[in-house]
Amino acid sequence: MKKIFLLLSLFCGLIMAAQTNNDWEDWQKTSCYSKISFRLKYVEQRGEQHVWKVQFKNDYQQLISFSYHVTDKLQEYNTTTHRKIVNGKQVSDEVEVFTSLQDMYIIVDKVSLSPHPGNYVDCETQEE
Repeated sequence: MKKIFLLLSLFCGLIMAAQTNNDWEDWQKTSCYSKISFRLKYVEQRGEQHVWKVQFKNDYQQLISFSYHVTDKLQEYNTTTHRKIVNGKQVSDEVEVFTSLQDMYIIVDKVSLSPHPGNYVDCETQEE
């Protein structure tokens, strides 16, 4: 009886943990900008396409805009390119993206400290 109770408690704990993070991966800093992070959530496969959700987090004090590339092969920027604006110290709305493979990569570049492209921030090394 104790074993059944222990297993039931463990199972309920796992369900509650899964519900609290909503299957989002941990926040990851971009390879070039230490104040921009993203996280991914795998949603499902629809036919040949894999569906993901992405959120961005801006740790700059001010509004930023940037380009992001979604690709399913590292070092290939051919899947999707979009421009995103995120207010200072905020998290973006969820963005739904599609890939042909289950692996997915996000590349962020062309960061500007304004809502308009231009006067780009130089790539920096990540702070540890």
